[in-house]
Amino acid sequence: MNKTRKKYIVLVIVTIVVSVVALLGASYALLTMTLEGDKTITLTAGILKVDFTDGNYINLDNAAPISDAQGQKLTPYTFTITNTGNINAYYHVSLEEEDTNTLDNIYIRMKLTNNKGYDSGISNVNMYGTGTFNIKSEEVLEPGDKVTYTLWMWLDETADNSAQGKEYKSKIVVTSYDREQKSVALQQILEDNELQEETTNMFNYASNGMYISGVSEEGDPQYSTDESQKTTGLYSMEDEDGISYYYRGAVDNNNVQFGEYASDYYVYEYNYLDFQTLESCQEYNSSCSESNRVKLASAGDKMYWKIVRVNGDGSLRLIYNGTSANPDNSDLAHSYAVGQVPYNLESNDPKYTGYTYDNGTDSFIKKEVDTWYKNTLGSSSYDSKVLGGRFCSDSSGYKPASEYGFSGMDGMNVFASYDRLVQSATGYTKENSPTLKCPVTSESYGGSYRLKAGLITADELVLGGENPGVTTDSYLNPGDSEMYYWSMTPSGFNSGNAIVWGEGEYLYGDNVIDYDAVRPVINVTTDNGFTSGDGTASDPYILS
Repeated sequence: MNKTRKKYIVLVIVTIVVSVVALLGASYALLTMTLEGDKTITLTAGILKVDFTDGNYINLDNAAPISDAQGQKLTPYTFTITNTGNINAYYHVSLEEEDTNTLDNIYIRMKLTNNKGYDSGISNVNMYGTGTFNIKSEEVLEPGDKVTYTLWMWLDETADNSAQGKEYKSKIVVTSYDREQKSVALQQILEDNELQEETTNMFNYASNGMYISGVSEEGDPQYSTDESQKTTGLYSMEDEDGISYYYRGAVDNNNVQFGEYASDYYVYEYNYLDFQTLESCQEYNSSCSESNRVKLASAGDKMYWKIVRVNGDGSLRLIYNGTSANPDNSDLAHSYAVGQVPYNLESNDPKYTGYTYDNGTDSFIKKEVDTWYKNTLGSSSYDSKVLGGRFCSDSSGYKPASEYGFSGMDGMNVFASYDRLVQSATGYTKENSPTLKCPVTSESYGGSYRLKAGLITADELVLGGENPGVTTDSYLNPGDSEMYYWSMTPSGFNSGNAIVWGEGEYLYGDNVIDYDAVRPVINVTTDNGFTSGDGTASDPYILS
């Protein structure tokens, strides 16, 4: 296996210094961002030219912490990248933190946009990672083209007194690279798997070739199998960062061992549900108590994962597979899940299909996922390998099902995901068309996120070989498992019930106040590849 790293050319480094100074013991701070250099800077390397035009200093005046609304009104930092050559130029933008920082980047908020429509949204810097990490993944500039970026940074309004008198410094790094140079991990995966080609109408079928061929007079689905549509292996599709390589069907060479439980880990079991904390259990039912505490994992238990795909930026997207490479799902401790909870505690509004709603309120399940991550990988050295990756709760296209051509669904509204993935209900008048790009939504719920941990999407489940209403042989849920789990994709709203896609025996829509399992998804950096393993359950890949 070729262990050569990506060949990078660092084009420019501009230092951003964020200083937090205590003001006479008050719970306020002065945040100053200093950009080192001359008023106008132009640096050129290869065919990329980078211009910095914002001057030496950007001062965030007066009292901070400040709100997100105030942060976006501050004077931003801008830079322009131009392709001066005659071939396409690929690059990414990173943030490189100083080792001497005394202020945790969890307190720093940021937003990055460009004049081509990119908008990172607002997030805490630590959602992207620590050390050196991408804040804008792979982009391409055609010959003669240019792009201007705008960056805002401010101190989170939730910062407490512990942030006073501390300093945060980081550098913006623009890096060009050879797009054909694969990450070390991807090189090995491509060596271990022959890349397959999509078959015609492939996503109308589950990976075992089964599909819904019609509906009986009683309204029950009728099933058929097309042997030519059995699909297994590694496939490719574009995502928002480049070419993604995804696994499909009954594969068993996409196993990874990454992380472990540092101490005994407990959840709170109440009425067949399992919550991360006593507080969340009591939020569901006030009768929950310490007597409901049960062990999920023991200190030293390894964490196992399945590779869903290699992202376009070279990172690995992993879905939790338990403390064994072969969980039997006989109970939670021996399953591929970390809890079983409702998606939300209310269902009477379509907003409750969102992973967040009301422009930022966390869903019940998001709080459970965040808590699990914070108490496990997030409080260990493994956190530095986990990226603030892309996640999508696609709430776009919300309208009556009839407007998509679905008949017999009067009174039901559906989201765009339903139209992409359930064409069996229209007799396949068009193809199922899963996507790895997050559609833009106008709703105040759902949307695109940068998170340390989230959930799988319904589109990824279909890419993996699942299909609405069809039992299949996919690695994501082999056999007729009773352990159903949530995706983070809104499905529809019907008779006062918000519905989100879930996965179990097959892909289906479930009322958000019902309970399904919590199966976390993370994105990990793969710069150093795997130390050992061939990806099988008996010899899983181990991340360096």
